[in-house]
Amino acid sequence: MSGKFDSRIPVLIASSLKPAKDTRAYGKLGLSLRETGLYRLSFMGFSQFPIKNCEDENFYSSFSKTNSAWGRISSQVRFLRILLKVRPKILICCTYEYLPIASFFKGILGYNLVYDVQENYVKNLDLNPSLSPNKKAKLSRIIRQMERVNRIDLFLLAEKCYAEEMPEKTPFLILENKFSGEIKSVSPFKISEKEAYSFVISGTLTPAFGTLEGIEWFKEILKNFPRSTLQIIGHCTVSNYANILQKACENIHQIKLKSSDSPIPHEEIIAAYSGVDFAILPYQNREAIKDKLPTKLFESAALGVPVLIGGNPNWLDFLNPFSGGFPIDFFDLEQASLQFNAALNQEYFTQSPDASILWKSQHRDFITAISSL
Repeated sequence: MSGKFDSRIPVLIASSLKPAKDTRAYGKLGLSLRETGLYRLSFMGFSQFPIKNCEDENFYSSFSKTNSAWGRISSQVRFLRILLKVRPKILICCTYEYLPIASFFKGILGYNLVYDVQENYVKNLDLNPSLSPNKKAKLSRIIRQMERVNRIDLFLLAEKCYAEEMPEKTPFLILENKFSGEIKSVSPFKISEKEAYSFVISGTLTPAFGTLEGIEWFKEILKNFPRSTLQIIGHCTVSNYANILQKACENIHQIKLKSSDSPIPHEEIIAAYSGVDFAILPYQNREAIKDKLPTKLFESAALGVPVLIGGNPNWLDFLNPFSGGFPIDFFDLEQASLQFNAALNQEYFTQSPDASILWKSQHRDFITAISSL
């Protein structure tokens, strides 16, 4: 083992439900730290298959079945075991579930504790229609108790709105889910008139994210453009919703549905954007969603793919400077064709998006914050 390797600061980035090579934990936080050459990185996360380690990175599985209650409990034991094995100087927890153990052993192992707040988990409970009011209240208390632990040195907030929604989480650094690649250079364009158009819905598939409404809207488009296609690819987190989506797509060969009960590799999500005319974000205007900027907005903007969105003013403010999308009322099916025709007359990407949509615009702030620990 080289002296250089010994001198690196050991860092553990740990999650339970997120993949071991998660887009944010690995692809953004981890790779940003790796670029400095100062840190020896270990990652823990969900994995159905073994992940090979490399010279500079070690990977550990939290568990392999997302719908396993026992797996989530046993992952706590695995986390403690890995914590004692890696003995990090910096621990970044990407889930509230690990915070109690992380806080308790901080005094014993002497690391700095960072909590990467990827969601407002309490607010998100309202997005799950399968939860009864009593269960929501119970889960809300559990989450608040876990997030209320002491000894957290820094909070990383994945959304600007979290600073107002969770003012107790301080000190904090806002690190939005911006695109980790480069901006694709495109000239201003209109979608040319043709017999068929291609659409994609990607990411998490839930009722609140309007996946079913997107399907019904697309069926209306098929009446005028019957050769159009819709690709749906994502992680379905709500029980039985995958069956509802499958039934909605039955006997419609123009829809390709890939719904998974576990996270889909981000490379597959990005590949789905290749060559499509529009990305669709048919989100419902819910309290837990309206102030957030989904990762898909940053990705679509950087990849030069116009997005059709509901009338969220925050999202329109994000897209308007470069004409990156068009508002559609996905719940008004009678106006679907009229609104889509208006979208076809829109000129897109009248200028290149600013570099502020890229992860690297936050890279220095993140490294500085970690270095200060």
